[in-house]
Amino acid sequence: MLKRVAFMACVSAALAAAADGSMTDAERGYLLEQLESTKTKLLASIEGLTDAQWKYKPAANVWSVEECAEHLILAEEYIFSGSQQVLKTPAVPRPANSNAEFDRKFFAGVLDRSHKFTAPEPITPSGTKFATPADAAREFTARRGKTIAYVKSTEDDLRVHVAPGPAGQMDAYQFLLLLAGHSGRHTLQIQEVQANPGYPKAAAE
Repeated sequence: MLKRVAFMACVSAALAAAADGSMTDAERGYLLEQLESTKTKLLASIEGLTDAQWKYKPAANVWSVEECAEHLILAEEYIFSGSQQVLKTPAVPRPANSNAEFDRKFFAGVLDRSHKFTAPEPITPSGTKFATPADAAREFTARRGKTIAYVKSTEDDLRVHVAPGPAGQMDAYQFLLLLAGHSGRHTLQIQEVQANPGYPKAAAE
């Protein structure tokens, strides 16, 4: 009888573990690392820019640094809200692609700027919302801070709620990873603008 009770307890524990879609410590750590590092790189890319550098457009159809930064600020809550909507879908068995190897490949793919996309209307920049880099830095820091605070503390079952995304069916954790990768992607775009031969030089140069 005792052996049977012990066996059933083990089965119950295994089933509970299989159904648990919350982040592991390693998954939380990886996501936080990407959120922090992409924040740092973006802020460094816009720090101390002159007004001419902030507003410079290499071509009429190419975003300025100002527009890239505005897009990222708008996208922070837009993508985060998307991940929260995914959590409202019915739970499913943990998908085969909800693993560290796929997460890393997906993140690298988001950074790949050889494939271009059109931004949804709600996060298309106007180029008028943030007059200075300092204004944009403050707003981005505040919004990213909320995302980081959530990731540090949440026990939501991010891994067992899925919805269509850029990589097919994605879990809610991967939408948060998309958020981090998205800011990294557009920081690379900012660096492309700054590498343009026509980019204004700083006053001290």
